[in-house]
Formats: sequence, structure tokens, C-alpha cells
Amino acid sequence: LRAQAGSTAQATAEWIAEEINQHPPATVIAGHADDKTSGERVIQILGGGRVIASLPADAPALTSAEGQVGQVSASTIPRIDGVDGDSFALAVTAARTVEGQIVTVAVATPSTLEESTQIALLTLATLTGVGLLALVAVGVRYAVAAALRPVEEMRAQAHSITDIGVGRRLPVPAGDDEFSRLATTLNDLLDRLQRSDSARRAFVSDAGHELRSPLASARVALDRLRDEALPEDERVAALARARLALDRLGYVVDDLLVLSRMDERTAVTPETEIDLDDVVLRAVRALPTTDERITLALEPARVVADPKLWDRLVRNLLDNADRHAHSHIRVTLRREAAGAVLEVDNDGPPVPEAERVRIFERFVRLDAARARDAGGSGLGLAIVAAVAERAGGRASAGETPEGWCRFRIEVPVAPG
Repeated sequence: LRAQAGSTAQATAEWIAEEINQHPPATVIAGHADDKTSGERVIQILGGGRVIASLPADAPALTSAEGQVGQVSASTIPRIDGVDGDSFALAVTAARTVEGQIVTVAVATPSTLEESTQIALLTLATLTGVGLLALVAVGVRYAVAAALRPVEEMRAQAHSITDIGVGRRLPVPAGDDEFSRLATTLNDLLDRLQRSDSARRAFVSDAGHELRSPLASARVALDRLRDEALPEDERVAALARARLALDRLGYVVDDLLVLSRMDERTAVTPETEIDLDDVVLRAVRALPTTDERITLALEPARVVADPKLWDRLVRNLLDNADRHAHSHIRVTLRREAAGAVLEVDNDGPPVPEAERVRIFERFVRLDAARARDAGGSGLGLAIVAAVAERAGGRASAGETPEGWCRFRIEVPVAPG
């Protein structure tokens, strides 16, 4: 607006100067009195320090400087007495009259908007801004609602899943973005929960079966003992069967309690540094078998672990080896770069390769009849694997070079 006002003032000043070369100053000013735009600017012809002609007539002198013929100087003035406006672009030049006199031509053009125009522009800008904000708000709301629609669908689907065992899953939105990755992650979580739930249900079912069998055996034996006419030898046999059933029931309950504590990360006793070779030696001496049947090769090894759990681990491995060995058991404990390695071998048949991972699951017995007769619950090797994993190690089943059955435990040794 200022640039346009300055250009208008300079053009008008040059125009007035050309007219003064041909007409008297008063005639020139009178000719512009009827101009429709004359009310928007001030035109003056000055000479000798006084106003010769002015439009409007009562306007004070715009400048005291003398102009130069053929040159236009531009400046601004804040206000002019008696004229509306608070800023004007001023152009000053000089012209030669028909009489040969040099006069100064000054033209002032307003460079601010009128109040009505300002109000109109402010109103327009306000309404436009409000309209744009409303349009943006509606657009953002629609865009956010459209973007979050897959989340709402996943929420509704997740709310409708009341049983993780039914196999229902959340819908995965098309594309590869945060929503599709979230749905995939939640479905993976549901898969893990379903597997965990299936394992829990199988565990409860198997535990119920294992507890029901010895209870049934004990009940049958006790029913026979109620018969007063039962011969003494049969009475003794019934008592032995009842004791065997109750012992087996005790084994199952003890093993279930141990697994429950480990599932809850609850220690049987506080973890401390233990001499694993001493634990193995005590377990071997407590084994009900002849010394000639066992070969020992033990190196000192200290581990940080629960003493009672590791005593149970070693006893479970030795009981398993004694149950399946034909004539010989070999126990080896040595130090390796990765830690301590405990190997319990027996000259019985090795675990089939396809079963060497499943053998450490709960209630798994590859020879169910023999395990039950000997009091096995199918939990011994599951406890071995859980105790080794708790200490940062691992349990595995394999085969020795000569074809024997081998169970191997790897565990980190105590620092220092």
C-alpha cells in the first residue's frame, strides 16, 4: 500500500509539473478540483516560501524544501492538519511556469486504509479464519476417526474374546503400518496365551489323572482289608499295595509342589554358592545300588543355586538312570569354558531322537508301565529341566559314543 501510494504521488507530481509548463498554476489546480480522486490527496504549488495554489485550498504547506526540475524526491509525512489520515507519501519536484518562474510541486497521497476499509478487511479476515479453523477441525476429526477405526475394530473384537482357548484373533488392517503391527503383536500374544492355557489345562488334567490312580489303588487295597476272612498273606500284600499307592501319591504331590514353586519363582531355600561335586557325591551314596555298578569322575565346580532343588535334580537323574540301566551307570562332572557340565549315562537304550525334547515335558513317560511300577510320576525330568533353566543352564538328552543313554546338564559356574 505504501509503495502504491508513493508511485501515485510521484506520477501526479510529474503530471502537474508538465501542466504548469503550459498553464498558470491556478488554472492547473482548478482543473484537478473536479477529479474524482482529488479528495484522496493534497496537491500544492509553492514558490518563494508560500503556497501559490493548493487543493484543498486551506491545506498547510506540505514542505519547505525546493524541488528540482526533472527530479522527483519521495518521502513520508505522518499527518496533515485538516486532512484525514495518519500517513502520507510525499512527492516533490519543480516546474517552470509559462512566465519562466520556477515553482515547487508537492503531492501527498494517503498510504493508510480508511477505517471502513480496515473494518471490512478485519471482518473478512476473521470470518475467513474462523471458517478455515472450522473446516480444519472437521477435516482433522474425520481423518482421526478414519485412522482410529481399525483400533476400534480391534478393541471390539478383543472385548468379544472371553475364552483365549477358542482360537479367535483380531483383524489385521491392510498395509504395513503401526496398526497392522499392533494387531499382529496382539495376535502373537493371544497365541502365546492360548498355548499357555492349553498347557495349564493339560497339566491340571494330567495331575488329576496321576492323583486319581494311586487313590484308586489305595481304596481297593483298603476295601480288601475290610474282609475279616482274608488270609494273612493276602492281607500283608494288600497293605503293601496300599503303602505303595500312598508313596506314589506322595511323590506326585511333592513334585507338583516343587514345580508350582518354580513356576511362581519362589525359592525352596535361599540361593547360595554350592559345591556341585559334593551334591553329586551325596546323591550317589544315597542311591540304593552297589558301588560296582557306578563309575564316578568328578571335578570341583561351584554354582549359585538353590541347594535343595539341585539335590533333587541330581537325585532325579540318578533315579532315572538306575531305573533304566542294565548293569552300569556313569556320572561325570567337569569344568568347561562355558561352565560346569554334569553327564549321567546308563547302559540302557537311549531316548529316541524324536522324543529328546518332549521327554522334559510334564507327565511324559516313554515307558509308562515300568515308570508307574517304580513310583515314577512323569515329573522328574520336568523338574530337572526347570531347575537347570532357573540357574541359567539347560538340560538335554542324547546318546554316548558307545550307544548308552545320556542326560546332560550345562550350568554357569559361580564367579571367581
